This record gives sequence, structure tokens and C-alpha cells, in this order.
Amino acid sequence: MILMKKLLLVSLLLLGACSSPTDSSNADLPTITTGAFPIAWLSSELTSGCATVNDLTPVGGDVHDLELTPSQTASVIDADLVITATGFQAAFDDAVATTAAPVLDLMTIINPIFGHDHDHDHASESDHAHDHSSESDHAHESEQGHTENSETKESDDVLDPHFWLDPNRMVLAAAAIRDQVSDLSAQCAQTAVANYVDLEAALIELDLQYQSSLAQCRSNTLVVSHEAFGYLGDAYQLGQIAVTGLDPESEPSAARISEIVQLAKSENVLAVFTESNANPAVADILAQELGVGVLPLNPIELKPASLDYLVEMEENLLNLTKGLDCS
Repeated sequence: MILMKKLLLVSLLLLGACSSPTDSSNADLPTITTGAFPIAWLSSELTSGCATVNDLTPVGGDVHDLELTPSQTASVIDADLVITATGFQAAFDDAVATTAAPVLDLMTIINPIFGHDHDHDHASESDHAHDHSSESDHAHESEQGHTENSETKESDDVLDPHFWLDPNRMVLAAAAIRDQVSDLSAQCAQTAVANYVDLEAALIELDLQYQSSLAQCRSNTLVVSHEAFGYLGDAYQLGQIAVTGLDPESEPSAARISEIVQLAKSENVLAVFTESNANPAVADILAQELGVGVLPLNPIELKPASLDYLVEMEENLLNLTKGLDCS
């Protein structure tokens, strides 16, 4: 027994000796904490190892109702930089309020639009609320956000945090993160500036793919599980008919289902789009009533298996071209 204890002690000491350089190296890096996968992806692409990115995005469940563990809360409080999209996760917002670290709220950068928190009167939601004829200039041509949409806010509306579904706004977010990350260290300043060039190019190329693929479609209205696709519609002149509001927690009533069916028929909807975290029965009922198929459309809220924002957006585009019958 004494010999076994000695062997165990020696093993632990050797393990500590082997792991300490890596742990020490990581501990010396500045830390960035966020609760949204697309923000974490941008941060990682820009920093390339000059900082540790703590991504608190869950792999399942309702990301809007994220509950932080004590260690996760500590990672927010003790971070060197916190990046958030206010309104996306209440628990994360609460933790952010307690940190002394610099906080970058991307909702102040990306020209936010408004949505509805819960079920509401959707009678006008299939109308394209924004006239895009004068918006041909995309956000990647400027790193300055605008806030004109805030002037059209209705009293029962809340900020829609899902800006990452518009590649143009991702360019604005990337530029803001680049500038903030540059303050973390000299290495990060150099790395982020260099990496931003390739990142911006990739996001612009993604936007061009969306523009080209969605230019000629038989339908331009999405029936979706929850109201997460406003930025997608704002960028590419698509309407959305959502089963629930920005928070997907609630289940639709029979009256709401009937309302969606009538709206969808009037808008020549050709598919019902659903997401992995949604109740599949609702999508199946709608598809049966409309006589159309069901296709996945990822709001990219949860941490995807690919761990790659571009992969998820390209998969979304493939399903959009199918569901909208684009040529």
C-alpha cells in the first residue's frame, strides 16, 4: 500500500511537470468571454491564439435561457474583455453587469433591428418592412454602424440580437472586435489587424453568394420556428412568418397555427423552415396544411458540430435556395 501511494505521488508530480508549461502559457494570455457562438467564432478567427476565447454557448437546449455555472460567471467577471449582444441571454447580461472588464456590446455597432419578444399580431409581418432599393451599399463598405432602424421601433418591440445572420453586419462586428482586441496586447494588435483582412474577404464573399443565389426566387417569404431571421430578411429582401417571437420557448396556439397557414398561403410559401431545437410536430402540421416540405434553417444560436460559422451559413443558403425555389 505504501509503495502504491509513492507511485501515485510520483505519477502526479510527473503529470504536473508535463502540464505546467502549457497551463502557465494559457494562463498568461488575455481572455475574451462571450455567450454567443458567432461572436466567439469571430474572436477566435481574429486572435489566432494570442488570446484565450471562452465560449459559453451551449450545445443544446434553449440558448436564450442560458444558465451560467459559478465557474462560467467567474469567467465573465475575470475576463480581460467581454463581448456581448445585449438582450440575447439574460443570465449573461446579468454577469456582464458585475464585471470590471471592458465590455464590447455589438448591439451598439451593427445597426440593430427590432423584433417581438413573444407571440404577437403578425398580420403585417409578411410585408417587407424595409425598402431595399436604396440600400444596395452593404455594410462591408464601411465600418461605421447606423441606428436609423431604432427610430421606427414600436412600443412592444425589443432589439433582435441575431445580427450574425447578415454577413454585412458580421463585417461591422469583426471590425469592432479587431479594434478592441488590439488593446489586449501588442501581439493581439498585430494578429487581429492581419487576420481581419482575410476574415473581411470571406464575409464579403459569403454576402455575394447570398446576393447571387437569392436574386431570382419563386418565393421570398420564410415560415420559421421563431423570429430569428429578421437580419437575413433585412439584408436579402425576405419576409418571415414566425411561429413564435424572438424567444422560442412558447408553443403556438391552434389559432396561431391557423393564422400562419393563411398568411403563408397568401405569400406563396413553398417550404416550412425549422431548426434542430424546435418542436418538429409544429413544422410538420404547417407543412401538411400548406402542402409543402420541411427544410432546416439554422439560426446559429447553439454551438454547431462544425464549429464553423461559414459552413453553417453556406448550409443555410443551400436550404434557402431549395425552399424558395431559386434559379
